[in-house]
This record gives sequence, C-alpha cells and structure tokens, in this order.
Amino acid sequence: MGVVKGYLPKITIITIAYNAVDSIEATIQSVIEQKYPNYEYIIIDGGSTDGSTDIIRKYENNIDYWRSEPDEGIYDAMNKGIAKASGHWINFMNSGDTFCSSQVLESIPWGEYESYAIIYGNSMYKGNNDHIRLPLPLKALEYGIMMGNHQSMFFNKRILQKQLTYDTKYKIYADYELVNRIYQTKRYGFKYIDTLVAVYEGNGISTQRSARVRKEKYRLIFNNYGYIRAISCFVDRIINGTSLERFKDVI
Repeated sequence: MGVVKGYLPKITIITIAYNAVDSIEATIQSVIEQKYPNYEYIIIDGGSTDGSTDIIRKYENNIDYWRSEPDEGIYDAMNKGIAKASGHWINFMNSGDTFCSSQVLESIPWGEYESYAIIYGNSMYKGNNDHIRLPLPLKALEYGIMMGNHQSMFFNKRILQKQLTYDTKYKIYADYELVNRIYQTKRYGFKYIDTLVAVYEGNGISTQRSARVRKEKYRLIFNNYGYIRAISCFVDRIINGTSLERFKDVI
C-alpha cells in the first residue's frame, strides 16, 4: 500500500510522574507545544504530594486525560496509560524528559512506517547538548541492552495490541523485557528513523546499578538467551564494565 499524502495518525503521548514538581512542567510544555495536529496527551501521576498535581491542573485544558492515584510502580502506571490510549502510536515522555523541539511529531512521515511495530530515533543527554545518543544495532537486545532510549521510541498500538503491556513483575527492566519480547517474536518490524526525538535526564529507573538491578537483568538474559549468554554478559561487565564493548565500533 502506498504512502497516503497528508496522513496524520493519532499519536498518544503518555507522561508518568510522581513527586516531580521540579520537572513535570518542562515535560508538559514540550508536549503541548508540538505542532503536529493529531495527538492526545495522557498523564498518570502516582499520587504526588509535592505540588505536582497543581502544575498538572494548570495545563489540564491541554491534557486529554490525567489521574493521580497510588500505583504499583512506574510500569503499572505505564500500563494504565496504555489502557486509556486511543492513538495509533504511543510514546512515553516521562517527567523530566522532553521532546527536543516542537516539530518532532510533524517531522516524522508516519505513513511510511505503518507496517512497523516500533520506530525509534536519536536522543540527547540533558545538560550535554553535544552528546547525541544514536541507537545500537537491534542485536544489542540479545545482550540485555536496549538498542535505543525508551523516550525516543514509538509503539504501534494497532499492530501490537495486547502485546503492548509491561510485565510488572520486573520492577526495573520491564521496558527492556517488552521491547525484547516483541523483538523475539520475529513477527514485528523495527525501524530506525534518523530523527532527534527526545532530551532525557539519564537517571531513569533502568539506569540504576544496584545488585537487585543486575540480578533482574541477568535473569532476563538467562530466560531468553540461555546460561552461556548470561555468563558471557556477566564476564563482559567484570572485564569491560559493560557489554557495550561488543558494540564499540558503532557507538
């Protein structure tokens, strides 16, 4: 099927927040300033007590749906957002992260990517405007590494349907688990787009380095790719500090 000129599918942007009074406003502004004409905006707040909801109310005429209530963690909140989403594509721009410009959504030729389950672009570390992060090869997923930044991904809800759900038994790496699960089916296409999508803080939940985080990561690698791969990735970390060494020529 050819690309339909002027095709403007609905894009759902979901923001997850909890006690983010110092960062939520910048995120909201970056979303509502998008020039793309067909998007919906959803905010799921985890029951903030620091004034975050006052900021959300300030912009509620620009927000299609928002709720503030306790949840079981960030991925439970993200699932709540997915359940409310009516868009063809879904992006998560969580509190503290922003679109890199007001033209991001309108710059993407959506009609060219109808058949893909996930499209993903470039991202930039906040506070370091010279450091643009380019995605890794998809094969990085086989080593427990996300190929790109989650905020720079768009999920095709129409294709993925019930597959687009975070497994909340993973408290840290549920984002990786979801993307890897989709990748492993081999039924769904991934597409890199050379577009700078997001500016992010770089201190998200899956960037933590505790023993609990490592245990969850290696358990996922073991469950999906076997004992030898899990041991190999662990040894890489001991020797090199990260499995990223395998992909140093493309970083």
